[in-house]
Amino acid sequence: MTRTLYDLALADEDVRPSPFCWLAKFGLLHKGLSFETIAVSFADKSQYPDPEYAKVPVLIDDGEMVKESALILDHLEHKYPARPLAASDAERAAAKFYSAWLVSAVYPSLGPLIMLKLLAAARAEDQVYIRTTREARFGMTLEKYAEAPGAAGRIEAALSVLAAPLAAHDFLGGRQANLCDYIAVSPFMWQRSATREPLYRAPPPVAAWMERMLDLFDGYGRKAKSAA
Repeated sequence: MTRTLYDLALADEDVRPSPFCWLAKFGLLHKGLSFETIAVSFADKSQYPDPEYAKVPVLIDDGEMVKESALILDHLEHKYPARPLAASDAERAAAKFYSAWLVSAVYPSLGPLIMLKLLAAARAEDQVYIRTTREARFGMTLEKYAEAPGAAGRIEAALSVLAAPLAAHDFLGGRQANLCDYIAVSPFMWQRSATREPLYRAPPPVAAWMERMLDLFDGYGRKAKSAA
């Protein structure tokens, strides 16, 4: 059986920034499933398995195409029920909370800190695409977006949400990582793909958790290449 995940890449094809692709990869790793990745660019949609859909991640699992990270995780959970990503309704509800937390507090704070770094590391043709699409989304130039005041303080405040559970447990899933951990860490793999330099101060329990997440699956996250 073959599994292929289409994954966004920067100019260096070994640098994979997409947090949504990272979430799909963590899901596959958690399930213990072998897979390969195919690097695609931002701008050239002809590289995508469904150019009309024109988004990643897309998983091809033994010939079946599954689009979007949330649907990929659902597919993995149902097709491969062993070692569930979320073992109870409570864990699934917690995962929905962390997804909403990322959208409301993490991405808006983290984006200004890394967007120009990601732009500089992209292919020339992708830089045009990234700038055009993101500036339309944000309603301002990327340079203006990067000047958002207090971004580092906001991400530190957002991470305080994780400090209490992680002061008492190794993972958000308790003794072992689960879907909540993979959701929460994915944007920080986005950050790590852009730079390894410290951009803010994470609470100590959160910083320790991030190190544990990087060490999972034989250091899969830690071994991932950074544009820096």
